[in-house]
Amino acid sequence: MKTFLLSLLSLVATSWANLYVGETSLFRRNSTGLTNAVTWDPQSISIFGQRIFVLSAEIHPWRLPGNPNLWSDLFQKVKDDGFNTVSAYISWALHYPSPDTNAGQGDFQVGTYRDIQMFFDAAKEAGLWLIVRPGPYINGETTGGGFPGWVENIGGSLRTDNTNYTAAWMPYLNTIAQLISKNQITEGGPIILVQAENEFSASAVNSPYMQAVIDTHRANGVVIPITHNDQHSGENGNFSPDLPGPGQVNIYCGDSYPQGANSWAQVQSVYYTFHEAVAFSNPLCLAEFGGGFLLNWGSELLGGTGYEKYCQQSSNESNLPILTRSLATDLTDADYGMQMLFGGTNWGQTAAPVSYTSYDYGGGINENRVAGPKMNEMRLQGLFLRVSRDLFGAIALGNGNNYTTSAIMHTYELRNLGTGAGFYFLRQNDSTSTALTTTRLIVNTSRGTVTVPQFGGEITFNGRESKILVTDYVFGAKHTVILYSTAEIMTWSTIDTTDYIILYAPPTQMGETAFLFDSQPTIDLSNGPNVNMTFTNGTLTLQYLLDGSQFVIIEGDDLKLVVIIMDKTVANQWHAPVVSGNRAFSNYFSIGSNETVLVGGPYVVRNASVTGDTLLLTGDLNGTTTIETIAPSAVLRLSWNGAFYQVQKTTRGTLVATVVVEHPDLTLPVLSSWKVSGSLPEIDPSFDDSNFTLADLTETNYTNLPPLAGSQVLYSQQYGFYGGNLIFRGRFNATGNETAVNLTVQYGFAGGYSAWLNSVFLGSSQGNATVSLSTDVWKFPDGALKTGMENVLVVFQASSLVYAIANGGKEPRGIRGYSLIGGNTSFSSWRLQGNQGGAAGAPDTFRGYLNEGGLYTERIGAHLPGYPDDTWTTGSPLAGLSQAGINFYRTNFDLNVPDGYDVPVRLSFTPSSITSNYRAQIYLNGWQIGKYINNFGPQTVFVLPAGILFRNSSNTLGLSLWSLDAEGASIAGLEFISDGTFTTALKFEDYHGPDYEDQESLRPLGITQVPM
Repeated sequence: MKTFLLSLLSLVATSWANLYVGETSLFRRNSTGLTNAVTWDPQSISIFGQRIFVLSAEIHPWRLPGNPNLWSDLFQKVKDDGFNTVSAYISWALHYPSPDTNAGQGDFQVGTYRDIQMFFDAAKEAGLWLIVRPGPYINGETTGGGFPGWVENIGGSLRTDNTNYTAAWMPYLNTIAQLISKNQITEGGPIILVQAENEFSASAVNSPYMQAVIDTHRANGVVIPITHNDQHSGENGNFSPDLPGPGQVNIYCGDSYPQGANSWAQVQSVYYTFHEAVAFSNPLCLAEFGGGFLLNWGSELLGGTGYEKYCQQSSNESNLPILTRSLATDLTDADYGMQMLFGGTNWGQTAAPVSYTSYDYGGGINENRVAGPKMNEMRLQGLFLRVSRDLFGAIALGNGNNYTTSAIMHTYELRNLGTGAGFYFLRQNDSTSTALTTTRLIVNTSRGTVTVPQFGGEITFNGRESKILVTDYVFGAKHTVILYSTAEIMTWSTIDTTDYIILYAPPTQMGETAFLFDSQPTIDLSNGPNVNMTFTNGTLTLQYLLDGSQFVIIEGDDLKLVVIIMDKTVANQWHAPVVSGNRAFSNYFSIGSNETVLVGGPYVVRNASVTGDTLLLTGDLNGTTTIETIAPSAVLRLSWNGAFYQVQKTTRGTLVATVVVEHPDLTLPVLSSWKVSGSLPEIDPSFDDSNFTLADLTETNYTNLPPLAGSQVLYSQQYGFYGGNLIFRGRFNATGNETAVNLTVQYGFAGGYSAWLNSVFLGSSQGNATVSLSTDVWKFPDGALKTGMENVLVVFQASSLVYAIANGGKEPRGIRGYSLIGGNTSFSSWRLQGNQGGAAGAPDTFRGYLNEGGLYTERIGAHLPGYPDDTWTTGSPLAGLSQAGINFYRTNFDLNVPDGYDVPVRLSFTPSSITSNYRAQIYLNGWQIGKYINNFGPQTVFVLPAGILFRNSSNTLGLSLWSLDAEGASIAGLEFISDGTFTTALKFEDYHGPDYEDQESLRPLGITQVPM
C-alpha cells in the first residue's frame, strides 16, 4: 500500500509540474537524503519538485479550548485567505502532566484539545501543509514554555545533555516524532517540515542536546527536512547547515518581529544580511514574523482589551503591507510563518506570566474566530504568491531610490533569469511615513527600459502602502505576457478555455497595464467604462481609473482573456477557492489541483465544487450579499450552504445571485440572578487541612533561586502543584513575644497574595508586569495572636505559571522565605494545597489539570455545571465583598442561537475604580476562561469560546471575586456583548465536559460558607 501511495504521489507531482513553464534554477536542489518529496535550494522550498512560497499561519491547538471541530473553522478561513500552510507548537506540558502519563505514551485524549491527530487531519482536509514545532521547549508564552511543571524538579540544568533532563524529554519526543512520522507528506499526510527545539542558542554544552533531538526524530522515521529558529535579533547561525558543529538542521530560520520605525532596517540587516552570512544554501526562512505583537499585563491600564487598540495603531490592515511585502525585498525568496495568525485564549493556567488571558495577538483572525480586515490584505498577497511561481526562482538584482522619479521611494528589483519575469517591490524610504506620494517607475522589460506609466499619470502610494509590480509576467493557459503593470495582480485562473486575471489598486488611483500579442486582438470595453486602450507594435496598453469592478474582454486567434480591474475595496471581497478533484492532495493548490473558481461578495468561502450544472459553495456571510461568480460555462445554478438560488447572467459573463440574510431574533441574556458562597474557609484555624499536602522537604533542585529563610521548602512544584491559586497553612505555638511575620513570596509576574493570622487579615502584596516576588513584614494586630496556643498563618497566593527561562534555568512558585519576628519561634509545620489531586490525580481529565487551581470552590467542583448550590445565598458580584477575602458566584443562562448562525460572544467587565484592588476568575460550564485584575488591566472583555458556550442547553457561569484590600471590592458591571452575527456553513455542537455529578466522588464535600 505504501509503495502504491508513493507512486501515486510521484505521478501527481509529474503531472502538475508539466503545467508550468520556465522552471529553472541557478542552484543545486538539496534534500535530506531520505526523501525527495520536500527539497530546497537558496531560492525556495519545493514540494514534489514544484516551487512554493510557504505562507504559514501560526495556530496553537490548545488555544481554541472549545470543540476541536472548530479547528476546521480556522483552517478553512486560513485557506480562503491565501495561506497554504499552518505552523503549530505542541506543548509537552499539556500531554504529560506527570512523567509516567499513560505509561509514558502521554495524554492525547480523542475529542479534546489534546487530540493532535485530529488537528493534523483537519489541516489536511482543509488543504493546508503543516509545520510542526514540538520543542521540547516551545516558549509561545505558555506555561513553562511547554515544559511540564515536574520537569523543573529534576536535578541539573534543562536544555542540555544532562542525563536527568534527557530521561524526562525522551518519552515525549519519541511519542510526538512517531505521530509526525505517520503524518508526514511521504505517508500522504500534510506535514512538510518539523522544527527541532525552539529559540535555542548553541554552546559546547548544549549542542549535543540539539543533536539528540534531531536524532530522535530521525530514529522514529521522520524523513522530511528539520528546521530550527534562531531567536529574535541575534540570528547568528545556530545549528545552520552551512556552519560547522553538532546539531545542524536542514533549514535554518530566523525569528524576529519587525515593527514600527525599524521594520525595513530589520528586514535588510537582520533577515537578509544575517541569512546570507550563515545559511547561504537555504531559502530565507522566517519561522516567526509579526502578524501582531505580544502585550503584557498592565500594557493599557483599564484601557480595553489591549489587542484591539494595538491592532488599530500598530499592526492594522493599513500597516500590514509594509511588513508582509518586505519579506521579498532585498532577498530572493522567503518562507515564513505569521505569528500569530490566530492567537486564541490562555484559558485556565496555560499562560506564562508574561501574558494575560487573551492571546489575540492582534492576529488576522481574532480571539473569537472573526476574520478581520487584515485577512483581506493577506488574501490579496497570498493569492498572488500562489500563482506567481516565477517569483520563487528570482534573484535580487538591485535596490535603491534610482528606480523611481521620486527620491523618497525605495525599490527592490528581483528577476527570474530563466523566464525573464521581473518583480519590483516599491515603498517609501521611511516605513513610518503616512504621506501621500506619487512617482513613476523605471523598469527593465523584454522591450527595453521603460518609465511607467508611459501615457500620463503617476503611481500613488498612500502612507505605508507598498506594491509588487511585475514585468514580463507570464500567466494563463495561453501564456499571455504582461509587459508591465502599475496595478498589482491579485490572481489568475483558467476556467474552461478562458484566462482570467484580476488587477487591483486602491480606489481613485490610476493604473496602466501593457500586454504583448502577436497580432491585434478584439477588445470589448463595454464593461470597462473607465478604461482606455491603445495598441501599437504588438503591445496592448490599458489605462484605467480604479473605481468598482470593470471587465475587459480580449479575444484573438485561439485566445480569450478577461482582464478584471478592481479597486481594492472590491478586490477585498473576492475569493479564489480551489475546486477539488480526485487526485492525491486534490484540495492543495498546484500539487493536487490548479482549478479555481472566482467568487465575489462573501465574508468567507470555505469550499467550492462543481456537480453537473451547479456550483456548490459553502461559507459565511455577514449580511445580505450579492454573490458574483466566474465558473465553468456548464454552471447554470448556484448552491450556497445547501440552498439553491436563482442566478442571472450578466453582460460580462458572470453569474449573480442575492442571498438574503435575516438575522435571528436573538437577545443576549442579562446577568441578574446570582448565588454566592464564601470561598476561603481555610483562614479559620479550625479548618481541617489533613488532606492538604505536608510540606516536609528540606532540599531543592532550584539552586538558582534557593529558599531565603525557613526550614521547609515551600515551592509548589516540588509537591505536585504546577499552577493556579495556592494555599499555605503554617502552624506555630506562640510565646506571646511574636510581633510579625516576614514573608517572601515568589508568585510570578502579575501575581500576588493575601495573608491571615487566625482569621485576622494581615495584608496583601502583589507584583506587576515586571515584578515576580515581594518581601513583606506583616505586623500582628492586637488580639490576633493566641499566646500559649497553636496559631495558624494562611497565605492565599495567585500564582502565574512559570515562564521557562530560555537558557534552561528554573523558577519556583510559592513561599521562598518565611520567619517569625520576636520570640525566637519557628513554624512547627506547613501544609499546602493547589488544584484538587495535583497534576497526577486531577479529577477532571477531560479539561485537564491546568483548568483548575487551589481555590476552595474549584476543589469541591462548584465551578462545574450541576453543582448543588441550593443552600447558597442570593448575592451578586456587583454587590461584592465587604472585607478582604474571596466569594464565589454562580448563575445560569440560555443563549439559544439557531443552526446556521455564528454569534461570537464575550463577557464584558465595567472596571471599578482603579484604587479597587481585586481579582476575578471566570468559569463557563466548568472551564476557567478568564482572569481579570481590576487595577492592572488591560483586559476587560473575555471570549466565551464557541462549543464551551452552549447554544442548545443551559449554561453555567461562575465567577470568583478576591478582594486584596480590607475594604472589600465589587464589580461595577457585567454584560454579554457580541462580535457580530454571521450566517455560516459551520455545524456547531455543545461541547459538554464532565459535570459535577460525574466527578462528585473525586472531590471533597462542600460546606456552605457565609459570603465575605
